[in-house]
Amino acid sequence: MAVRPLVRLLVPAHVPRNRVPAPGRALMIWGGMGVTMVFFLAWTVFPLGYAFLRSFYDWQPLLGRHVYVGLRNYHEAIAIDPLFFAALRNTAHFALLNVAVGSALCLLVALAINVTGRGNTFYRISFFLPVVCSEVGTALIWRFMYQPRFGIINTALFTVARALGVTNPPEIGWLTDPSWAMNSVVIYSLWKYLGFRMIILLAGLQAIPDVYYEAAQLDGAGRWSCLRHIILPLLLPTLSFVLIIGVINSLQVFSQIYVMTAGGPGNATLSVVMLLYRAAFQMLRFGYASAISFILFGIILVLTAIQLKVLRPSWEY
Repeated sequence: MAVRPLVRLLVPAHVPRNRVPAPGRALMIWGGMGVTMVFFLAWTVFPLGYAFLRSFYDWQPLLGRHVYVGLRNYHEAIAIDPLFFAALRNTAHFALLNVAVGSALCLLVALAINVTGRGNTFYRISFFLPVVCSEVGTALIWRFMYQPRFGIINTALFTVARALGVTNPPEIGWLTDPSWAMNSVVIYSLWKYLGFRMIILLAGLQAIPDVYYEAAQLDGAGRWSCLRHIILPLLLPTLSFVLIIGVINSLQVFSQIYVMTAGGPGNATLSVVMLLYRAAFQMLRFGYASAISFILFGIILVLTAIQLKVLRPSWEY
């Protein structure tokens, strides 16, 4: 049988491109876009603009105070308030450890799962399970695990120490010792979000064509050479995305600190967003809190621009 008559039997001679008339299509498109734009303007653009305007006021609505002060709120945060720089230092500490250690750990886990044959799905689900769990619930569980005397972590450490012959092991105050508190929050965050970054890196690894590995094997390249000259360069766009998202999320850390330490002990875990929360909902200084939020926005914007400039790859595949 000829191919052309068979095609004519299966496919009509004239297939309409779209059954909706042109005016109807335009109405559907603009209607859908209009609803989306209304929600975007109502829940994103308007609150941002309103908060930015209120950052120039001494605004305490519950006390009926609304006085224009210009840049005084910004000046107070940058030059006067010592808690702002303490919060900024704590936030930078958290971001540095969370992004550097977390990205390296996630890359190692993704590489291990990528080369694993059987049980691949099980490992992916196991590592990703904490991501879908409630952050407040898991932070409360870790708070109990961090208890100095009755927590499971210190209990396990005491058991191991006594098995090794240490008669009186020290008691670690994970959330009560200022030198341990922020690192303890970092450990929880690494566990909580390891699966999210791991899944993204794993997708990037699986998107690398096999022809590069086959060519490297023909040239006699080992695993380290493949990692250095193939995997890391071709994984750079995905790794850049993970680093940028990690920095943005780390600079906005709040929930785990609020649940586990509330900024203590002695402001050792006070983050910028935690300071913003205190200014707005404890001191009722909404104008000052708005100024802090836009200072943080400027820091995130500058760091993101620098990362995009530095980490942008100069090749494609």
